[in-house]
Amino acid sequence: MAGHADERGNKVSTEDTNRTVKVSAVEAWQGLLGRPVLMVLIGSLVLALIALAGAEMFGESTGNDAATQVQETTPAAKDAAPADQGTVNNTPATGKQMQPAPTDKDPTPQTGSGG
Repeated sequence: MAGHADERGNKVSTEDTNRTVKVSAVEAWQGLLGRPVLMVLIGSLVLALIALAGAEMFGESTGNDAATQVQETTPAAKDAAPADQGTVNNTPATGKQMQPAPTDKDPTPQTGSGG
């Protein structure tokens, strides 16, 4: 009767390793599915929603809306222009051509891939 050592160092005979064990399908399950698993999933979802609601309430209570609000003013009448602002005249002088708009001198197109 030959034997070998298991992971703890105990001697195990070949009779024990060659033994066949009959187990039903229900006994072979590691855990039962159904209502207990569903309750854990529902409970974790409820706890996550409670945590999210708490974070939202904390964020709203610490928010400073007065610093972020913008006060809108109505513009003055169209005819009334401020006296200190002049208009920009982009037309060239008489007899001269208009200067062309600046263009990109790089012949390769720019990409967002960084390559």
